[in-house]
Amino acid sequence: MTAQIERPAEANTLTEPEAQRCLPDPGVDTSSVPFRMADGVHIPAERYYDQGFADLENEKMWLRTWQWAARLEDLPRVGDYIEYTIVGESVMVVRVDEDTLKVYQNVCPHRATRLAQDCGTFGGGQIVCPFHGWRWNLDGSQSMLYGRRGFVPESVDPAKMALKEVRHEVRYGFVWITFDDDAPSLDEFFGEMDEYLAPVAMERMRFRWWKYTVLPANWKVALEAFMEAYHVMQAHPELALGATGEAYNADAVPYFPRGMGHVDSTAPALPDSAFVLTESPVEGMGFGEWFLSQNQVLFEGTDATNTVRDELIADRVRGKNLPDEELLPAFFQEYYAYAQDAGIPLPPPDPKATSYAFLFPNLVMLGMPGNLLYYRVRPNGTDANSCVFEVFAMQIPITGEEQAPARPEGPIAPEDWPFVLRQDFENILRQQDGYRSRAFSEATMSPRYETMIYTMHNEIDKYIAR
Repeated sequence: MTAQIERPAEANTLTEPEAQRCLPDPGVDTSSVPFRMADGVHIPAERYYDQGFADLENEKMWLRTWQWAARLEDLPRVGDYIEYTIVGESVMVVRVDEDTLKVYQNVCPHRATRLAQDCGTFGGGQIVCPFHGWRWNLDGSQSMLYGRRGFVPESVDPAKMALKEVRHEVRYGFVWITFDDDAPSLDEFFGEMDEYLAPVAMERMRFRWWKYTVLPANWKVALEAFMEAYHVMQAHPELALGATGEAYNADAVPYFPRGMGHVDSTAPALPDSAFVLTESPVEGMGFGEWFLSQNQVLFEGTDATNTVRDELIADRVRGKNLPDEELLPAFFQEYYAYAQDAGIPLPPPDPKATSYAFLFPNLVMLGMPGNLLYYRVRPNGTDANSCVFEVFAMQIPITGEEQAPARPEGPIAPEDWPFVLRQDFENILRQQDGYRSRAFSEATMSPRYETMIYTMHNEIDKYIAR
């Protein structure tokens, strides 16, 4: 018989530190920010639809923060490029040589033509403007200006005509960019979060697929649906597996400066591990069976966080008819043994390896050892009420296995996604519509369950106030 969870009385009462942790940073004066975060509980509705507020985000936050623009493996050959767009700006990430990447503003200095579209390869080591044929070497220096004799010499000085570089750094296999030369380093930006991200070994992963949709919703509305577990019991009954009431644990996640946050660990509960989870939120179901059953739903509902190989291992473990307390250790023992035999270089178990993280301003990741589901949400152009919602399934492949670079599939209509995402998209659209209601002026947030959302908004205000 499975013991039921009995939470101590103090666990059911909001503590003073919890109530205070969403308050704005007293060291930053945000009084000039319209619709600002003020009391640690409420979020003004206008932040989710007002174009003036979105314009401030676009100028003050999106063009100053770090954001992921590309993956290294998607630029394998010299001359390969990927375009990344954000709030009307476009950059191209270019493979200059075997060891060098550069990121350029994607605009011809002659008459503003975009030099790159989507992704591809600059043949012959030349970046060529499709309008008048001006050319640049992959290092950004100009190699040819047709009809130079017809221009005022000073206006087309080669130094002036070089492509404008955008600051970038590489971390976890991603290329991160910022338009702000004065932004903190990526080390400082991630801070303590690196301790939880590095053990996940994202640099070993490759995209299995990359899909996107365009939603008629503010980017924050779309993103916030994936920043708390408070909605799971109602919105995703399949994932809740019958858990009801206070038994379903939607408690807050640890959070860090700069709006970052994470949940728990993907480290397996091996016999010699100090990190052992034992509680199931479902009456009559042990934690081991709950873990395997929820992972099966995630496989069927996303095909990302969990994959076919995870389910094959789970079926193998279930077939052993083990006591519930042995299911989870057996699953991870089988998991790592399978990976070793198959030549899959999983990272070693690490209690700090996060299975869920929010990376400010627009990334959410969920995972298992060797697998990740990534959400990236961006404004669609500069529109406050439209966003591009991307989903990436990542996996550590078999050593030596060739894998073609991923290319985006979409836009895929919201109703054509796996059922877990469909459920979220339905609520996102309802919520966006409701924010404009005359009867609604502000969202009322839980400092325990929805901490990550509130601290993200606090961070946005800090950018706008600068």
